[in-house]
Amino acid sequence: MEKNIPIISLRNVVKIYKTRKVRFKALDNISLDVYPNEFVAIVGTSGSGKSTMLNLIAGLEKPTAGKIFVKERPVHKMSEDELVDFRLKHVGFIFQNFNLLDSLTTLENVAFPLILRGVWEKESLKAAKKILNDLSLQEHLQHYPDELSGGQQQRVSIARAIITHPQIIFADEPTGNLDSCTAEQIMNILKEIVHQRSSTLLMVTHDMEKAKYADKIVRIADGVIVNVETREEQV
Repeated sequence: MEKNIPIISLRNVVKIYKTRKVRFKALDNISLDVYPNEFVAIVGTSGSGKSTMLNLIAGLEKPTAGKIFVKERPVHKMSEDELVDFRLKHVGFIFQNFNLLDSLTTLENVAFPLILRGVWEKESLKAAKKILNDLSLQEHLQHYPDELSGGQQQRVSIARAIITHPQIIFADEPTGNLDSCTAEQIMNILKEIVHQRSSTLLMVTHDMEKAKYADKIVRIADGVIVNVETREEQV
């Protein structure tokens, strides 16, 4: 994909949540472009709308109004089956709570996305081992998630997210459950992945210190983008 063509594009996106008594506008007329190989941080306090934005871009929820394009495909119109297939082929996810499968070893957790794509198990495990070695987890291949520290679990989660060489990585508060030293290590790994693997990373965080690792910072408050800064403007 050409660098001057957005890999993610939002146009006039609105998201309204309704209950029997309450009507809450989580996003209010949001427009944003994210370009290939960018590391973009969406920053805001709890309830600002940042996680809602991530969920809409990933196709986990539908917008109430507006359009969302990812790789020039209309995510807002895609069926659930189309979205599942699209995410499997093009997207990696990194979560605050790691979301590893407790019954699988480190090696099996990382190989799992490749197996889902129909890659032979032997080949999948070989690829998983290489990535885990790159992330200094070679001593933990046969360990289960509950035998790993928080930082180790998050590195396993990162390995699982990148094993399919996704063009887009979504990270939802990836350092939220980690101490400051481990969080810094994780942020450096994420930054390195973007530049070495030519992936686009969209990260949601409430922490401005973590956001400073990004090429672009999008500040959101009360469902509205209030400011967009590039790395040059952060200096």
